[in-house]
Amino acid sequence: MKKGKRIDYVTFKKKASRIKFGNLALLLAILLIIIAIICVSCSSSKKKSDDTENSDTTENPDSSVTDIIEDEAEPEVSTTKDPTQQSSYLFTSVTVTQDDLGSGNLVLVNNNIALLNEVNEDDLVVVREYKNGAYWVSDYSVMVLPDTMEALNEMLLDFYNATGNSNVMVRSGYRSFDYQQELYDDELSSTGEDSSTLVAKPGYSEHHTGYAFDFTTYNGSSYSDFDGEGDYEWIMENCYKYGIINRYPEGKESITLIDNEPWHFRYVGIPHAQVMYEYDMCLEEYISFIKNYTIDTGFFLINADDGAQYIIYYVPMSSSDTTTIYVPLMDDGVTAYPYEISGNNVDGFIVTVTLQEGTGIASSSSSTTEDETADGTGEAETAENSESAE
Repeated sequence: MKKGKRIDYVTFKKKASRIKFGNLALLLAILLIIIAIICVSCSSSKKKSDDTENSDTTENPDSSVTDIIEDEAEPEVSTTKDPTQQSSYLFTSVTVTQDDLGSGNLVLVNNNIALLNEVNEDDLVVVREYKNGAYWVSDYSVMVLPDTMEALNEMLLDFYNATGNSNVMVRSGYRSFDYQQELYDDELSSTGEDSSTLVAKPGYSEHHTGYAFDFTTYNGSSYSDFDGEGDYEWIMENCYKYGIINRYPEGKESITLIDNEPWHFRYVGIPHAQVMYEYDMCLEEYISFIKNYTIDTGFFLINADDGAQYIIYYVPMSSSDTTTIYVPLMDDGVTAYPYEISGNNVDGFIVTVTLQEGTGIASSSSSTTEDETADGTGEAETAENSESAE
């Protein structure tokens, strides 16, 4: 019988213990590996799930995001028209000729620019026959165009109502080329000079236009120069509201080439007179200024004191016999806005379009008394000669 190997119990126990713990360690290691694998697997799965979730959110937004996008209002697009821009209108066209260049309430006439067209005297009205009871007229020879007559009546009636002063006398209006020649020759004869700074050359006087008139004052027994002071300052400050300007204002002598004449007035139309008043322009300056506004560059917009609204623009004269002028249409695309076309007597035409009518300046009485129309005839000629006869 083979003898067995002697085993020390204590040593065996230690060995057994080492084996046991060694096995446990191995099991634990395996377990940790398994756990690690599971964790890695779970982590990978979670990441994939998160990616899928994120991808779904991007590609298919949830309903709350969708609702926000769907409910967001589109930005408002302004449909308000800019009245100064060509793009705000449809247009119709009218044709004017070179002969029209010297006609209209904005013709420029001065010592260097002769009036191209003589006024048809049949178109004039006798002031004394159409005046109201608020002022005087020197005689039946004083004539103006109808637009001037209407503005003159309204202004002087309102002047009387504001001041109680009825001493204004209209002493001069339209003059023919022939009559101006007589005045000019008489002036040279009296001075012995070759030219005059007081009387305009025939063809170069504002009085040829039918839009100009001169004032003096008459109190029923004597005459005095109209100086624009005292009560008459009202006229100087308010005439623009009636489309009238003081044609030769103080401070503009180097431009108008005429000395200051507070008595000499000119009808140009309400929007133009207001622009000249607000910008402190004489007519020469205004004619140059308005050339900056054309159908291509944009219209000049003016809101008149009576609530009316206008656009104004310049059209250069064509090199051909006719010039085409485009006029804006109302919203119906058919009807043209009310408009006026005036030659500037130089190089083109000024178009005035009424976008909105105003309330107008109220005028009441148009009565005329026999006493007022009879007095002053003849004597007014002396008063006329006491002032400059432009």
